[in-house]
Amino acid sequence: MKNRDARTNIEIHNNMAKVKTAVNRDVNNLALPFAMDEYICHICNVYFRKKIFQSDYEVIEDCAKWLGQLGKVNDSLVLKKILETTNNLNNNIDGLHLKNEFYPILEDELKNKLRSLYKTKITKDSRVLDLKGEEFDDFYAKYSRDLDFNWMRNVQRFVGLQLKKPSRILDIGCGFGLFSHIAAFNGHHVDSLDIPNASPILKAATKLLKIKPHEFTVKKKTPLLKFKYKFDSITAFQVVFNGHITKELWDVEDWKFFLMDVHDNLLNDKGTITLVLNAEHNNFKPIIIDGEVEFLGKKSLTEFFNPFFIVLPGMPASENKSVVTMTKKNIKDACQSDIFKKRSYTIQPSVGKYGP
Repeated sequence: MKNRDARTNIEIHNNMAKVKTAVNRDVNNLALPFAMDEYICHICNVYFRKKIFQSDYEVIEDCAKWLGQLGKVNDSLVLKKILETTNNLNNNIDGLHLKNEFYPILEDELKNKLRSLYKTKITKDSRVLDLKGEEFDDFYAKYSRDLDFNWMRNVQRFVGLQLKKPSRILDIGCGFGLFSHIAAFNGHHVDSLDIPNASPILKAATKLLKIKPHEFTVKKKTPLLKFKYKFDSITAFQVVFNGHITKELWDVEDWKFFLMDVHDNLLNDKGTITLVLNAEHNNFKPIIIDGEVEFLGKKSLTEFFNPFFIVLPGMPASENKSVVTMTKKNIKDACQSDIFKKRSYTIQPSVGKYGP
């Protein structure tokens, strides 16, 4: 069995100890993703670019797992492929080494700039809604202040899509731009969409991440922006364009118009749309109607979307009835029927070459 020298082994395991510390930061298991990324890149580039030994198996296995959790799916697959083709480093390892260098998903300078965006001058567009319970004048600054948490949340969203191949994605309401950046980093083609008068914090963030959102405001019974091509995956996280917590909250017919527009003009035949519908209302509490919690604000909406609710890995239980995934066929069937309670649809996710 071929092993590294004792001194090098100590160096690698000291770095792995730092990764594990970043993984298990505190009792809430809130990881420090960028510290994890930095140390894993260092280990892979410094040691595995030169030579891989049989004794490196556990380290490579852990690094592959954690890279996937960081949203670096392609890097994770590179390491998994090495283990797969060598029978877990038991065969054909002479001259084996990592061929390509791993790059941090965010460089230090870029992270520091993103973290500093909370200092951006506040304008009226820095408020998400002028309603009781959402009085924060610098509402979007939270994405900058807690960059690690928001990064991990967007990684969960990306991994939850379980993309089988390099895909064309439309990110509606891209906001700070983290999801769009993660998807593009992993080799997907991403078009991002956001309102023309987005908060200056969001505009600065997308500029730093080199994302150029198409400026467009989604409105009730109004066709979406058209493109010269169609999409494999359409996403809209933390939807607010549907009159969230206002008297203008969309009802079923409004959603039918939106979804059929997506069906006819934007979605590929095998494409899917994933919506995270905000379930929070005034004072961050769901609406209760006739003693029942109505996560979407209207019973008709819950009935319409009920067959399509899914649970994403890592998603809080309180949001279980706010994540919706629909296929093109699901959209057409649902929008042409009024008997939502008696219909059922299933989506069986499968792990593909480019999936987690």
